[in-house]
Parts: sequence; C-alpha cells; structure tokens
Amino acid sequence: MEGHNNPSPGGHHAHGDAEHDHSHESPSLKDPSTTYVWRVHHPVDGVEDRVAVEVSPRRGLLPRWRFVVPAEWESLLTWGVGEPGGGPINPSVKRPVEGGPVNLVNGPRVWWFGGHETLSSKLSAYLMFEGEPPHYLAFGQADDPGGPPNRLEGITFGRHQVHPGGP
Repeated sequence: MEGHNNPSPGGHHAHGDAEHDHSHESPSLKDPSTTYVWRVHHPVDGVEDRVAVEVSPRRGLLPRWRFVVPAEWESLLTWGVGEPGGGPINPSVKRPVEGGPVNLVNGPRVWWFGGHETLSSKLSAYLMFEGEPPHYLAFGQADDPGGPPNRLEGITFGRHQVHPGGP
C-alpha cells in the first residue's frame, strides 16, 4: 500500500437540519488536485462527540473504495454508504473487504476496510466514530477487488497533526 497524506481539515460550515448539527466541507472542494470530496458531520444524532466522515469522488464514479485508519484506534462505531450530505449510514455494503493490520510504506501500522458499491455524486462512503478521533484518516481506491487501497488521500483532526510511526 502506498501512503500519501493530503491534509485537508474542515473549514467551511454548512448548517444541517438539527439546531447545532453542522458539517465541515474540506478545502478539497476547491482544490482540483484532490481526488475526493471530504465532509465532516458533527454532532451526529445529538451526541456531541459522535462524528461522521463522508467521502465521495470529486467527479465520476468510484468502485472498490477503502478507508484506512490507525491500527490501534478504537473509537469506530460503524461504516458504510449513504446519500450525500449526512444521510443515514447503511452498514450493509456490497462485498465488504478488510485487511490489516499492515504497515504503510515508510509509515504507521493501519487497518483498511471498504466495499464495492460504486460511489458517485448520489452515493457517499461514511465512517462514524465516537470519542477520540484517529490521528489521521485516509481513503483510496483498490486496484484489486479484494485488495488494499492505493494512492491514499487523507485528513487529520485538530490536535493530531503528526502521524505516529510515520516519517
């Protein structure tokens, strides 16, 4: 697995339906060099430290998608697919796959997982966690239907600016 970090923490605020729920749309929306559009939604279901991260392709279709998280991270609640904009997460993904823990090239130990629904402007991948955010979160597409992602793009969360075990 090739590691590439493209930090893009949230910036723009878009208000959701709930009074205090909001989303952060990353600078990836304006950066033509990024492959994915990242959105961070919180709080989720009124729980202050529950966060949903949404990823969709910048353009076109994206099959064989994969999330990559630190191997030691334990705050993951669920992952799956759903409508863009913070819709409900469906954890029943088509042909789910996972692997790890493995070491990224010159990087940290990670766990990867994903599915085979084709992501588009009408279907996003989601990961939801509660509590401590991961040091980083990466996303990519696998070349092999059962394999890990390649050419990763990622984000970091606030106080976690350095990836443990990385260069």
